[in-house]
Amino acid sequence: MLPYILTGGEGTRLRPLTSYMPKPLVRIAGETALERLLGRLREAGYRRAVLCTCFRSDDIRTALGGSRRGVRLRYADEKIPLGTAGAVRAAWSGGDVLVLSGDSVCGTDYRAAAEFHASKNVDVTIVAKRVDDPREYGLITSDADCRVTGFIEKPGYDSALTDLANTGAYIISEEIMRRIPAGEKLDFAKDVFPELLREGKRLFVFEDTGYWYDVGDIPSLLRCQRELLLSGGHENLIAEDAFIAEGAFLSSGSVAEKNVSVGRGARVLSSLICENSSVAADADICEAVICKNVTAGERLIMKRFSAIGEGSTVGSDVTVCEGVRIAPHTKIPDGAVIRTDIPENGFSPLYFNDGGEVRGVSGAYEALRLGLAVGKALSARKIAVGGSGSDWEAVALGLRASGTEVFRLDGASFGETVYCARLLGCGFCFHVSETVRLLSPKTGGLTNQEERAVVRQFEHGADIGESRPNRLINAEAAQRLYVGHLAEIAPEHPSIRVGIITSNPREKSLFESLIPDGDGERAVFKIADDRTTVTAVCGSVQAAYEELLLLCCKAEFARHKSVCLPKSAPASCEILAKETRSGVLRGGELSGFCLDPLELCFTVIKYVSERGIPLSEAIAELPKAYYVKRVIETDSPLPRLLREGFPEARAGEDITVETQSARGTVMPRRSGRGIRLYVESTSQEAADELCADILRRIERLGHDCR
Repeated sequence: MLPYILTGGEGTRLRPLTSYMPKPLVRIAGETALERLLGRLREAGYRRAVLCTCFRSDDIRTALGGSRRGVRLRYADEKIPLGTAGAVRAAWSGGDVLVLSGDSVCGTDYRAAAEFHASKNVDVTIVAKRVDDPREYGLITSDADCRVTGFIEKPGYDSALTDLANTGAYIISEEIMRRIPAGEKLDFAKDVFPELLREGKRLFVFEDTGYWYDVGDIPSLLRCQRELLLSGGHENLIAEDAFIAEGAFLSSGSVAEKNVSVGRGARVLSSLICENSSVAADADICEAVICKNVTAGERLIMKRFSAIGEGSTVGSDVTVCEGVRIAPHTKIPDGAVIRTDIPENGFSPLYFNDGGEVRGVSGAYEALRLGLAVGKALSARKIAVGGSGSDWEAVALGLRASGTEVFRLDGASFGETVYCARLLGCGFCFHVSETVRLLSPKTGGLTNQEERAVVRQFEHGADIGESRPNRLINAEAAQRLYVGHLAEIAPEHPSIRVGIITSNPREKSLFESLIPDGDGERAVFKIADDRTTVTAVCGSVQAAYEELLLLCCKAEFARHKSVCLPKSAPASCEILAKETRSGVLRGGELSGFCLDPLELCFTVIKYVSERGIPLSEAIAELPKAYYVKRVIETDSPLPRLLREGFPEARAGEDITVETQSARGTVMPRRSGRGIRLYVESTSQEAADELCADILRRIERLGHDCR
């Protein structure tokens, strides 16, 4: 069995360390990942290995030569990246293979993995490791015999039903290697293994009990460095020829490479200072990276996870803020405070909240960067942007600079923006008001993968540059069609007197201009800040959003139409559909009233007006149900809770807990530190009982709930 080591990645998230260096050659605690890996192979009895190279392949050849750590090396260079499977297939010369990732740091016992593979007589063995936070990994599900049952690629917490991560190390039989087509771009985890699983091939998991670090970015590199030093019995690592002045302090987990100079009074905490760099007196460097050949003046402050690129010159009294990356050969003047990447315009704590709300963006400059990141990350050809204000202009400019066509929906409300985006065939849309929302006009929120792509591009994306912005298209015609759409829904003679409470002037104006005065019962609709949830008060009756949604469904069912609803919509919708032989779909392209509060209001008003009844009477006709929404925070990450607390859960499906009288949906929070609980029941007592049952499940696992 011959090892094939993949070393072709560019390591963009480790820049500026990897600006001029392939990721496998980055030194961690004094040694490169490749050298560590070759040492492990030698210990396992391997004497030969093949390096599959692509990015800066000459650097790897120069660094390692024909052999290293007692292992003879053969190089297989890719001219065009072919993916993990394509690269190994191109270099393959026959026999079973051991596929390894050249940029991970691990203590895997490869002899034990090979013995496991032989004892099981399997087609593929995947080396896996349990992780605390599974969202950034490809995960594997398996049965009690270690046989693979499924794959989950970088899930959100709602799909992270296992914490067993794919380490990128595989043992693959000759039979399987022969069937991989040569010259095609293929990935083992995404393409080859899922197909083998569908065919019923024998794929097994070997769980690694040693250490394993996926060194993908600056924080993970520093964590790996610190833990390797401590596990090896070293507080820090200071090269023999490094100069550490009197009064300077290097904490545990710090590394000062050869020919490094650290001035008096400096504090270096869990950081990496690469060769030939000098830091003057009274510096304060906390969990940061200084690349080689950097010269820094006095009183430099580097905050967590910041990095200064190779060959840079930094003046005195400079502050580099958290997460900021300074590109190689940059000159920083005295007294500068560096808040964004240079030149990539980088770090900000961007994240997505429910309803597509984008958090962590403040001011026109960051809104411009957000637009640029979205256009690049999502490869969007055209996007509709509704709303108003300086942030609107900035988002639109960023999108246009990325090459995206922008449809201008001046002053549009949230629902209006979604409707027009659908009409114009846009894959995504922005609505900018007091908050910024980015979503799919068909399904609502973005996928987990799309959100991560936007965040990653926002943190490390390219500058706006000098490219000519793409077109800005006035979409007034689409807005007129939206008004006509609402006018068609609005009743000519409402059976109720109506009013609206909303923070959006456009919504208020459209509502009051399109709904004529009615008679009878007074009903006031209130649109929540999330822009989609609507409640109503009619006399002594308070109508919940779920009840208004059910009335919209009844209106569609009366016309013999089906509806498409969010997965969390009430189960009573299916009951009403059966009564009229209509249909309910969940999770596809949502019906308009699910994403447009005005369309929901108008549909409800028209429904009761056509029947000539008050809203309170229509509510009373609905199946009697109680709706409870709760947020339960826990003190630790969720994978174990989901796996052990809810054994009925399945990847890609809602987590539901049912009793005879209640049905609960468990939805993990995006933070990963709690769950949102939605309960629908026939009585308040049944709802409270089910909530208590779910709390008991969590507390049995040792979680503190708040």
